[in-house]
This record gives sequence, structure tokens and C-alpha cells, in this order.
Amino acid sequence: MKIAELSPENFNNASTDKIAEGRQNAQYSGLLKITERRPEFAKRFVVKPNGEKISYRDGFKLMCGFWDLRNQTMAKNIYKTAETHPGKKIVVLTGFLHRYYLLKELKRINKNTYIIKEFYD
Repeated sequence: MKIAELSPENFNNASTDKIAEGRQNAQYSGLLKITERRPEFAKRFVVKPNGEKISYRDGFKLMCGFWDLRNQTMAKNIYKTAETHPGKKIVVLTGFLHRYYLLKELKRINKNTYIIKEFYD
């Protein structure tokens, strides 16, 4: 997180992408494995804003799924914007912890139609 206080080329690179991906995988996949194995997460509950009770386990599972859905939706929207504006430059501003995911997802759906560049290139 200290790197994020520096100029963008310090944290918009493959090295920090790898760190961010490892962090996010530990936070979502790694912790999800723990909550699945530990019974206390199924026995403790919180009340959602709509009044429904949900276990810590199920709540965390939903949050983990939201991380993937959010990033996939962001990438789809970026791609749709590029399709809507052919030949134009598209600038994407987002938190750097999303960067590795968006780049992977955009490369997957892009099929070499568009060139993905860093802002400083």
C-alpha cells in the first residue's frame, strides 16, 4: 500500500500486479477456504439491512463472489465502451488492486481487437 502513495508508474506495473493478485487471492480464496472449514462461521449470524439473518460463512462467500462479478462487469463495460467508440482512446481510472484483474479479463475478451497501453507509454 505504501507503493500506492508514489507516482502511478511505481504501482502500475507487472511486479505490483503480482503482489496485488496474491493479496486479493489470499483475501478472497484463501480466507474462503478457512470459513468453509471452520464451524463457527456457519454458527454466527449477522442481520442484513433487509432484516434477513445470514451466517458469516454465507456472507463472506457472497462478498468473494462480488469481487469477481465486479471486476468482470468493469472489464465488460470498458470493452463495450471501446466498441462504442472505435478508433478512440479510452482512459480507465480505477483502484490499483483492480488492475491485474481488469488486464487479465480485458486480454481474455479482447481477442487482439484493441491495444491496451499504460498511460505513460
